[in-house]
Amino acid sequence: MESVLMPNHNDADHQQVFARLYEDHRTSMLAYATAILGGDSSAAEDAVDEGFTDLWRGRERWNTITNMPAFLRRIIRNKAIDILRKSHARDHDNNEDAILAISDSAPDPEQSAMIGDQQQWLRGALKILNADQREAIVLCYFEGLPLQEIADAMDCPTNTVKTRLHHARRKLHDWMASNAEAYA
Repeated sequence: MESVLMPNHNDADHQQVFARLYEDHRTSMLAYATAILGGDSSAAEDAVDEGFTDLWRGRERWNTITNMPAFLRRIIRNKAIDILRKSHARDHDNNEDAILAISDSAPDPEQSAMIGDQQQWLRGALKILNADQREAIVLCYFEGLPLQEIADAMDCPTNTVKTRLHHARRKLHDWMASNAEAYA
């Protein structure tokens, strides 16, 4: 759903569009917010819920939005950043110690052990990145967004996104090289 054009501004139309947006994008927005928030899934749920609430409150302006997923991603990003700012004010180290939450679909014990190792590896890898680098990596590799959409979501030039991705990949490469034995 790239754009939302609402010729009729009645609540039934808005409710149908909103329900579809929620169904289509909640999971990816939750993963996105979780990555921005350093793995704090509870705070990510708050950011997503607040973001969708704000989207609903602004429904009368939907007809002016040409790319609803990008617009929603921007709202969620801003909510997550607000949560980070509040969290840093309370306890600067909380977000650095947070882990990436990955949903579990009740695998067997062997799969659980393998998944646990993979989660530990992924958490370790993402924790070495700063928030901007982590966000760029998530948008590029987990969400599959093109550079221009990443730049729009992060409110920065495309070249800045390229630089963040370059530095993040270099950090991840160095981290993987130094931790290869631990996660082999």
